Amino acid sequence: MANSELFKTPAAANSAFTRRQSGVALITVLLITAILVGLTTQILSSHHLVIAQHQNSFEQEQALQYAIGAEELARQALYDDFVNSGPGVDHLEEFWAQPTLPFDLDGVGVLQAYVVDLHRCFNLNSLGGDAGDLNHERLKRLLANLDLSPDIADLVKDWVDPDQIAMGFGAEDSAYQLRQPPHLAANQSMMDISELNSLADVEQAAIRLLAERTCLVPDTGMKINVNTASALTLSALDPTVSLGDALAITQLPRNFLTMDEFISANPAFNPVRADLSVTSEYFLLIAQAQLNRSRVSLFSLMWRDPSSGVITLLQRDFGKRFRHDYLALDGEDSP
Repeated sequence: MANSELFKTPAAANSAFTRRQSGVALITVLLITAILVGLTTQILSSHHLVIAQHQNSFEQEQALQYAIGAEELARQALYDDFVNSGPGVDHLEEFWAQPTLPFDLDGVGVLQAYVVDLHRCFNLNSLGGDAGDLNHERLKRLLANLDLSPDIADLVKDWVDPDQIAMGFGAEDSAYQLRQPPHLAANQSMMDISELNSLADVEQAAIRLLAERTCLVPDTGMKINVNTASALTLSALDPTVSLGDALAITQLPRNFLTMDEFISANPAFNPVRADLSVTSEYFLLIAQAQLNRSRVSLFSLMWRDPSSGVITLLQRDFGKRFRHDYLALDGEDSP
């Protein structure tokens, strides 16, 4: 016969069927194994991702707590300074003002922190106070020493004073409403130095330089601590004080205990004595904690009660980039 299958015995036919069934079973087992391997790989991958996410969250939270710890240490240092050194004087030789080396965090990270006296620099919010016109002229002198346009002082004053009267090269609501996007002048104290970016027609390079050489406190007054003030700030106070004269003061150790002592050594500052002090109230903590790839930067504005020494936290900012030379601590007096 042409078809040899007709001559197979029942046993041979059963054997061929069994082999086909075994092949199908093997393929089925291989498919199931492949599916299980795929599912296992996906589960393990998801598990590793969850572990990594939890690890990152844990490290981020730990870095945050280290930064908060630095804030607590700064508050304690400022309070101890008030209690132990007395409320009458603050200077750069005190413990709170000393530069510190990066602190190792158990070999997995590092903490960096320092405190800045905000009475060492020009308070831009002072242009909105009772002495706004006087401080406006002082800001012009500071800008001139920085080789920046004095017209910026008009813009700053219009931004922080409460009225709608544009002065000189300043700008009020009518000018800002024509910009894109349109906005209004703040007409109140600046809350953050980044508000300088909202001023009309000022180059970013000028904004950065001014932000580095000035500061903000939630007060329209301006008491300058002669023991910590920069040369730029001192020379801006009065037209009779040159930048060179101010540099001669700041390049020497300063630990004046009273204003009488300072004026006796520097009589040129007698006309602006009312704006000077040997103590400070507002301080800025700048800290950064880094654990592996997690990093937290913290800027904390603090006020120390001049009568009790109690430290009040006024503001926390986690959005700024940590800088080793905020307010150019190591070379600010060289414009």
